[in-house]
Amino acid sequence: MHKIIAFFKLIRWLNLLVAGGSLLLFQYFIIVPVIGIAPTLSHLQVWLLALSVMLIMAGGNVINDFLDLSQDEKYKPQNVILGKAISINFAPYLIVFLNVLGVGIGLWLAYSVGNLKLANVFLISVLLLWQYSVTLKKYALVGNAIVAGLCALVFLLPVLFEVQLVEKHIAPEAKYFILTQMKGYALFAFVITLVREIVKDLEDAEADIAYKYHTLPVWLGTRTSSIIAGVIQLILMIGIGVVMYVYWQTGLKNNFWYAMLFLQFPLLINLFPLFVARNKTDYRVQSVMLKVIMVFGVATIPVFYLFSKL
Repeated sequence: MHKIIAFFKLIRWLNLLVAGGSLLLFQYFIIVPVIGIAPTLSHLQVWLLALSVMLIMAGGNVINDFLDLSQDEKYKPQNVILGKAISINFAPYLIVFLNVLGVGIGLWLAYSVGNLKLANVFLISVLLLWQYSVTLKKYALVGNAIVAGLCALVFLLPVLFEVQLVEKHIAPEAKYFILTQMKGYALFAFVITLVREIVKDLEDAEADIAYKYHTLPVWLGTRTSSIIAGVIQLILMIGIGVVMYVYWQTGLKNNFWYAMLFLQFPLLINLFPLFVARNKTDYRVQSVMLKVIMVFGVATIPVFYLFSKL
């Protein structure tokens, strides 16, 4: 039982559930209700697509922990799993298994919809996660942007696999709605993840300095980096505010108040402490808060759908 719990901690099971759940919610509460015809992917294929995403993410998490082991043992010993509950020698086999299975499922899904080019999405994702762990996370904003982009990709995948959008079998209004929602959620995921990744770099600044990383806090200092993260978050709040204005003008008051209470208000609460945070504990609180806000954002998919049925 102890090893099972350690395994789920190693792969960041909660993050995986958020990613897989986001994909499923987008498919079943945005694409399926408006598409007007039977979707390209069967229920089994949709769940396999979510599983593929989760497996590749899990593989990336194990790679990251494996390569960061010496650093984590010194600066975050309480978080170290490899070499304790799970053997270090087992890690490479686990990495290969998770990535091969994830890419294999993606390859089969691409073949099943008649577009093998889609398999490149999974292969490139694995390569990016590997390069992120080896090199790219050491450089200011580069690694942050890669992680943010891969999070945004979760909302693009169900649309990419809905080949009928390309073949024009769907009403223009439905296509416009699906693509607009995809862009909105992908942009939200990208920006809030970018902020969170900068905050995590702020939390790890001491270790990054010691290991000669070139992350934003190492390059510009924690104060300036905190301001940059705050400004990006403020831009996100302005964008959400524009959407809220549209909701209010079009009579979607329930959507407006949900966004106000569960997105804007928490973001506002998170904004000011971000400018004055000074230690690892402060940044850890900011990181957790941003993760909660991301979950609230994803939850708008089923919540807004239910509001539309009232």
